[in-house]
This record gives sequence, C-alpha cells and structure tokens, in this order.
Amino acid sequence: MRTRLSHHLTYRAESWSCQDLVLGKLVQKMALIARFLARAGGSSPVLVFQMAALAMLVSEHSMLEITYASTTKYLEEGETLNLNCLIKHQQDQSSQMEAHWYKKAMKQNETGFGKEMESLHLSQNSDPKAKVTSSLQLKIQNVSQSDSGSYQCRAKIKNTVLTAVGHFIRVNVTERTERDLEQNEALRVDSELEKMWAVVIISWITVYVKGLIP
Repeated sequence: MRTRLSHHLTYRAESWSCQDLVLGKLVQKMALIARFLARAGGSSPVLVFQMAALAMLVSEHSMLEITYASTTKYLEEGETLNLNCLIKHQQDQSSQMEAHWYKKAMKQNETGFGKEMESLHLSQNSDPKAKVTSSLQLKIQNVSQSDSGSYQCRAKIKNTVLTAVGHFIRVNVTERTERDLEQNEALRVDSELEKMWAVVIISWITVYVKGLIP
C-alpha cells in the first residue's frame, strides 16, 4: 500500500511539474506581449489576453519562417542575378502558400516579379504535419543598373494570419569596365579569325582534292 501511494505521489508530482512548466511558458509569453503592448501604449487586459492566445496558437500549431544569406550582391551589367529564399513551413500548408520577391529602389515604387523570373520549389512529405523547407528562386538575366536596389522575400499562408518577411538584400549593378569591353572585343576578333581560317582551310582542301581527280 505504501509503495502504491509512493508511486502515486511521485506521478502526481511529475504531472504538476509538467503543468508548471507549460504554465510557466504561457506566463512568459503573456508577459512579453504585455510589455510590448505597454510600450506601444496599449493597456487593455482583454487585448493582452487575445494577443497572447493568438501568439500561442500560431507558435504551437503552425510555423512559417524565411531564411537567406544577408550579403550584398555586386554585379556588372550583362551578368545574371540569382537569389534563393528558403521557406520553412508545415507540409499541409504547401497548397496555400504564396511567396514572392520584391524590389525597392530609391525614388521608385515597390515592384514585384512575374513567373518568368520566379521559381517556387515545394518540398514533399507524406506527413501533413512534417516541417519542410521549400525554396523560392529569383533569376534575372542580363542585368542592368536599373536592377540595383534592395530585394526582400515574403511569404504567407492564404486564409490565415501566418506571414513571414525576410530582410533586405542590397544588389549593386555597375557599368561594365573598359577592360571587360576590351576582353569581349578581343574574344570576338579571335572568333572571327577562327571562322576565316576554317573557310580558307576548307577551300584549300576542296581545291587539292579536285586536283587529284582526273
């Protein structure tokens, strides 16, 4: 009897320990949101509770995160710009996910890109609740200086409050240098000379073969 009671008390203690841990996490989340609202000028207890409940619901049952390198891209005119955005989400959110790259430049309105430049690759998993990583690639060929600006990846799950916004990547496209132009011109001249020599050799072979035939 004492052994059973001891096991029962131990189980109850462990149960309360788990409950205390969960409750502690909830209190921490609510405290963080309350401090945020206090700084923002909001003090309504109802609003605090609603925000806390929404944050817990989203964090415990769904996820949507964006990651990519925070580096500045330096390109010359005529080169190709490649940007890749990794999107972490649940498998069952794949069919409802929208993701796009956006560009913002000085004195210009924010612009998006069409399907001819963007390519969304969705991960596949048999478990609908599995955490997967999809990718959104942006490819701009033959860039010009007008392609310079700040690029940002964004994603959202339709019909939900889930959204994710990445940081800005700076892209600088500069004019091609005179050295590059000279190298391209040299390559073009070499190519033309090769074609001329090929024509001369073929003509010489044709004449030589005809001379051998009576």
